Amino acid sequence: MPVSVIPFSMPEPMEIPDHIVDMLRQMPPDQAVEKAMELLLEIDVAEAMVFERNDTDGYLALAAVIAADGDRKARLEQLLRQGGGPGLAESAQEQRSALLVMGQVDGNEKTLPAGLESYLLAGGNEGDIGFLYVLPLAAKDTSDLGVLTLIRPPAAGPLNHEQPNITERVRQVLCEVLESSPQ
Repeated sequence: MPVSVIPFSMPEPMEIPDHIVDMLRQMPPDQAVEKAMELLLEIDVAEAMVFERNDTDGYLALAAVIAADGDRKARLEQLLRQGGGPGLAESAQEQRSALLVMGQVDGNEKTLPAGLESYLLAGGNEGDIGFLYVLPLAAKDTSDLGVLTLIRPPAAGPLNHEQPNITERVRQVLCEVLESSPQ
């Protein structure tokens, strides 16, 4: 199956412990996002995550990268900084929808930003990219705040059990945190 970019709606949020929500709300915004990413990593929501934040002019900029392995984190961050050009995050914001990206890259297709594709295929030309969840973060007035991208390898399969519901609650809290604090 070629790479597919599928808009979808996140499920109903699952409650998470109040002390976690309070902790995130008390942190500076970018620190709260990184901590939330670490917490999601601990429950195997993804092997790597990328946070892109809208600047004061509305443009997305790479703000944080986290991965289960330090070498993979460094490689992903380097590739993303080299990638350039509009990507999946911009598409999610334009569509005002979460996106599920999955499928096979055949070597000729250029659906993904070059740096991200290189990371997902470990430098190869073709293969299964796994599952990417591109989650827009928006204020109540629908202004764009950023995008959180979850990267799951093919072997991990899609989000399962409570993972989508927990992720949705964390996404909602991050929207509140980012909205309440100026950049």
